Amino acid sequence: MATDPRDTTRRSLLATTGSLGVLGLAGCLSDDEEDDGGNGDDDHDHNGDDDHDHDDDDHDHDHDDDDHDHDHDHMDIETFEVIDRDTDDVAVYVHGDHWHGDPLLVPDDDNLSVEAHVEDDHGDEIALGDDEEYTLNARLADGAQEIVDLESHGDHLHITGEETGITDIVFQIWHGDHADWESPALEVEVVDDIDDHDHDDDDHAHDHDDDDHDHDHDHDDDGHDHDGHDHDDDHEH
Repeated sequence: MATDPRDTTRRSLLATTGSLGVLGLAGCLSDDEEDDGGNGDDDHDHNGDDDHDHDDDDHDHDHDDDDHDHDHDHMDIETFEVIDRDTDDVAVYVHGDHWHGDPLLVPDDDNLSVEAHVEDDHGDEIALGDDEEYTLNARLADGAQEIVDLESHGDHLHITGEETGITDIVFQIWHGDHADWESPALEVEVVDDIDDHDHDDDDHAHDHDDDDHDHDHDHDDDGHDHDGHDHDDDHEH
């Protein structure tokens, strides 16, 4: 039987149209999958941003905790007296934001052993020592000459002079591994001989007494002259 050329043409056209339809459908499905993948990326980015924000919140919270701990560590000290352990005398003491009795004298090539009497703002004494909650410590003030060595023994401190001169130190009350309180900077003078320095102070006081003595002597002379004058008046009369 002879084949009609028109039937062959129609079958070819239908086959071509079917192939194009399949390709178009595949393209649509591919676009949908890409859109779904894009949404997944958006979700991922969104979740990532949320997690980052959450981490920032945690960081801020930790920072607030640090501030709280710093405030908690602050101590209010009403009395801080440095005591010479050799004499049991108060060598220097804090008054507000400064010291009284300074400078603290330290012998060259020797140490001064000191302890501290400390009271808080309620008048309660603060115990210091290796077996106590707090210990006594000290450091050089910022920019001060390094002419003394500072050694803590918990309840007392050794200050050793290494070179004559003047420097500044800061007393500290330590709680564990950090300082809860620091004193104002204290002037420290390293001298060859503390006894000679004390003797010079005594000489100064003695000179002051001599001035008072001379003043009293002049006063007696005035009285003597006055008596002599009265005596002459009586004689003339």
